[in-house]
Order: sequence, then C-alpha cells, then structure tokens
Amino acid sequence: MKSEKLYDLIEKEVLPKCREIMKSKGEAYSGKEDKLGNFKRCAKMAGTTPEKTLFTYATKHWDAISAYVREEYCDSEPIEGRIMDVVNYMFLLFGLVREKQDELSKSNGTADYDM
Repeated sequence: MKSEKLYDLIEKEVLPKCREIMKSKGEAYSGKEDKLGNFKRCAKMAGTTPEKTLFTYATKHWDAISAYVREEYCDSEPIEGRIMDVVNYMFLLFGLVREKQDELSKSNGTADYDM
C-alpha cells in the first residue's frame, strides 16, 4: 500500500471510527465525567494501578489479534474492530500517562513532557 493511501485510510476511516467507538463505549464504561474513571475504579477494587488495569483489558484484544495472525481467529467481531479497540486503549493510556505527568508537574511546579 502506498503511503498516501495508508494515511488516507487512517485519517478518513480508522481515526473517525476509533473516535465513534470511544464515545459510545466510553460513556457506557466510564460515564460522562472522567473518561479514565473505569480504569481508576477497577484498579482501586483490585489493588493495582489504572495503567495495569488498562493493560489487562487491552490484552484481551491483543490475544484476539494474535489468533488472527495465527489464522485461528473465529469471533463474531471483525478483526478491524479489535484493532480499533487496541488503538483506543493506546489513546486512553496516553491520557493516563499525561494525567499522571500533569499531577506530578503540579506538585513540583514543572512540566514533565514536551511534544
């Protein structure tokens, strides 16, 4: 696939669909106030971190992708949906990382990231 076609696919199909999935599933799981709340609540119940909770959730989708790669995938959800779920988990992990950095910078008065 040529670069421009891949970029168009990502920009016009993948990212809009990821956003749509995140909005619909996000409110169902986390509510409207804190999009990362599900990971925080479940982490607290399990005595772990939100990042580890997110990793555990994402691993389910990675396992399905692994089955697809091994040509053993038999699921009612198309593999593209699993891929988009992993992409969304990475966006959510980015949010957890940024939130943690913001909290650290408030406590020490500096910004810990530069993009």
